[in-house]
This record gives sequence, structure tokens and C-alpha cells, in this order.
Amino acid sequence: LQSASLLIIPSGYKASVAYAELPANGNGDLTWSRNSVANRTQSDGSIGSVAANVPRLSYMYGSCPALLLEPQRTNSIRNSTMQGASTSPSTLPTNYGVSGITATVVGIGTENGLSYVDIRFSGTAVGTNTQLQFETTTAITASNGQTWTQSVYLKLINTSAPPTDYNMRLREGTALGVFVADGITAISPTTSLQRFTYTRTNTGSLTERIQPILLFNQVSGNTYDYTIRIAQPQMELGAYVTTPIFTSGATSTRIADSFSRNNIYTNGLISASGGTWYFELRNNIVYTRDTSGDVLGIGDSSFLSTNSLVIRNGGGVTRLGVAKRISGALTTLFTTTTDTVKIAIKWNGTSADVFVNGTKQVSATAFTTTNMEFFRGLGEQVPNFIQSMALYPTPLSDAQCQALTT
Repeated sequence: LQSASLLIIPSGYKASVAYAELPANGNGDLTWSRNSVANRTQSDGSIGSVAANVPRLSYMYGSCPALLLEPQRTNSIRNSTMQGASTSPSTLPTNYGVSGITATVVGIGTENGLSYVDIRFSGTAVGTNTQLQFETTTAITASNGQTWTQSVYLKLINTSAPPTDYNMRLREGTALGVFVADGITAISPTTSLQRFTYTRTNTGSLTERIQPILLFNQVSGNTYDYTIRIAQPQMELGAYVTTPIFTSGATSTRIADSFSRNNIYTNGLISASGGTWYFELRNNIVYTRDTSGDVLGIGDSSFLSTNSLVIRNGGGVTRLGVAKRISGALTTLFTTTTDTVKIAIKWNGTSADVFVNGTKQVSATAFTTTNMEFFRGLGEQVPNFIQSMALYPTPLSDAQCQALTT
């Protein structure tokens, strides 16, 4: 890696810049864009925020940080930070509601960077369940066929007389909040604060609203007493959960991350004889994609749309795919289902080869472009964690590419 013309190992950054270790003159620094604040997993495991356009070094997968590229999402729950909650007198956070046995706020605080409330549910059950609603029935606009993801952090504080089971519920309604359809999934909170998620596609032909709910089943006439810590509920339009988006009275949107490094050919980071592009990505979750498209790439147009080598999202168990564009025509060269991948792509003005995790997967596919000026990363698809990236001004040998990706 130290012989690379451009080397990115996530470490140094400032607003709008992720610094490259090589070259030292700044020609490899990435211009970073995300016009909103955003959160990340910090080195101690807690959730912390960074300012607009600041690259996020995420420690989600261990002690070595990765650069996080994430798509735009909105948290449609207006009060994820528990504003308005009180223990004396007991007051639920603003916009929250409860039906069922008595709910008493017995604690307010912060854990792992997340605001929480501890709610004690106690008394003799009259109905078959108790529900905690994070929004009113009419607050979140939705429609039939949309896919939504609910998430919340939960921790059991006291379970001397627990409910029959714990569930997440997504309730569909009309514009006036009248019930249309719903879905329920069982969860298993423990004595550690954990994030739980539920993704569901709306099925009601009359659906115009959606409501995120926690549901605890019970037996009418039985007595219950349990306390649950609840933190950072989130409701986002999309097929998977993303990093927490804090809200304190209104919905909030996190803009997509993106980066660019122009003039990589002019500045000699690749050359007329070709080059080699190496990167390590962590895609540890089998995401259901909202859409498919480019994640990373180098090319001769700023949006990688003409002649380029690109990394694209897959679908289902496929984590990503390597593809080429020639005169705008896209051809997939290789796909992988591996969680963490090291990939090297080398090209020489005639053809390109692809190496993945120490093995040559594609040999001599036609690719004649060498003067590619644009190096880009787009966060418009699914979250991607970049462990390292490098460019070389010449095509490395097969043995070097195999060693680099092993």
C-alpha cells in the first residue's frame, strides 16, 4: 500500500475533506459532501454526531474505523430524543401515547449517546395487549406499496411480572387515522441496550398514514409489572435501517454522503499505461435494496456515465458487483456474496482484470480507456463502509494483485 499513488486509510479529516495518506501534496484528498448533521458509531461504541459535510469514521465493525457512505433518509418520528418526558409528574414524551395497563415514566437519561425513558408498565390487564405509540395515528403520511422500516433501542430494567411477549407493530390507516391494515413482528429485548428493527411493505389499498408501535401481549385479568428502557425510535421510508437520526419536535432528514477526487489522470495518480484500483469494503448486512446503482467508481465523466469501472449494489444475498461502462453501456463483470471484500481492478489500455480476496476472478475483459479523471463515491444506495482504498499509476502484476487482496 505504501507504494500507491493515492492511499486512503480512514483517519484524518475535517469539514468537506477526508485526507489521503498519499500523496502528501493533497492531490489525493477526497472532497466530502453531506449537507446535514449525521451520526456514527464512535470508538467507545456510543452514538455521536458530526457536523454537516464532515466525513464519518464509523467503528461499527471494530477498532479500525471505516468511512461511512450512507443514503438520504428521514426520521418521520418527530421526537426521538424524548422531549417533554418527566418523572414528576409522570409524563410521556411529546406525541407518545399508551393504551392498556398503566404506564409510568420512572427514569430519564442518556445511554450510549442516546436519550431514553424508562417506562414501568404495571397493573391488572383488562385487554389482551398494551401498546406504546411513538406517533399519533395521522402524523406520518404513507401509501399502499411503500416499504417502511421501524427501529428502536430497548433494554429490560425490571421483569418481575413480564408480558407474554414483546412485539413491534406497524399500523396503516386512512388520512383520518382509521385502521386499514397492520403487521407485527416478535422481538426479544434483554438487559443490554439493543436496536430492534421491523421492515414491512404497506398492503392497504386505502392506506394514507402509518404508525410505529410497541405491542406487549398479555392475558386479561393477570397482573403485570415490567420496566423497559426505550431510546431513539426511528421510522424511515426504505427497506432497511440506517444510522440514528435525532429529532426533537419535527422530522429530520440526513442527506446522502458523497465524495469526489477530480483530475486523478492529470495529477498522475493513474497514467496512460493504465493503473490499478484497490479497495476494501465491509458490507456486513444482507440489505434489501431500495434501488440499484453505482457506489464507487473511476471514469472519464463526473457521474461515471460514459467510460468507467464501477462498484454497484447487488440485491438479495449479493453484496456488490464489479462492472464496466463502455460508451455508456453497462456490463457486470463479477458479483460477490462475501461480507468483507478486498478487490483490485487493473487495466492497461486494452483490457481489465478483477481480483477478489486473493483470487483472479475476471481476466482480460475489453477496456481501452486510460485517461479517467474522476474518482467518486455515492451514498445513494445502501450503507457502505470503506476500510481502505488505493490507486496505482500502472497495472500491477497478477502476483501483486493477489497479494494485495489476500
